[in-house]
Amino acid sequence: MAAREPGRALGIVGHGRRDRQQRGPRGAAEAPVTAVLRVRRYRCRGCRAILTVVPYEVAPRRHYSRPAIALALARQGLLRERAAAVRRAISPWSVSETSGWPTLRRWQGAVAAGTLLPQVQPRAGATGLEIAARAAYVAMAYAPPSLRGAPVLAQVYAGATAMA
Repeated sequence: MAAREPGRALGIVGHGRRDRQQRGPRGAAEAPVTAVLRVRRYRCRGCRAILTVVPYEVAPRRHYSRPAIALALARQGLLRERAAAVRRAISPWSVSETSGWPTLRRWQGAVAAGTLLPQVQPRAGATGLEIAARAAYVAMAYAPPSLRGAPVLAQVYAGATAMA
């Protein structure tokens, strides 16, 4: 077993399950949804840390999936959609009227800091739109070669899924 050395007690043991929200579209051209995932938790007997095992498209410490975040950045950085339009395409929450989406700026800052989509390394001093475009291009680079002729958003979605 991976959780123990031969002849020794288990180092990691089951610690129950937990619900975790995951927001965003389930495909590049799909409507956004809020899905509740049942994830497994484990506890390390040595250090007592709690580990959560999640699907690969789940972004750490984010309510939105990695592909949803990449789609939002692509819509803003490549397609030059306004923040309100990006929010309508990515967020499952209906908003009656909005002039922007502060979450996009937070994601751009996290990408620049290396805490979100760490494969993306924007240049120092890059604007939010430049960071968003760079993230989209890097996600596209991770897309399978069979999608090279597919629409940009489909490539971004598939690439972001593979970036885990």
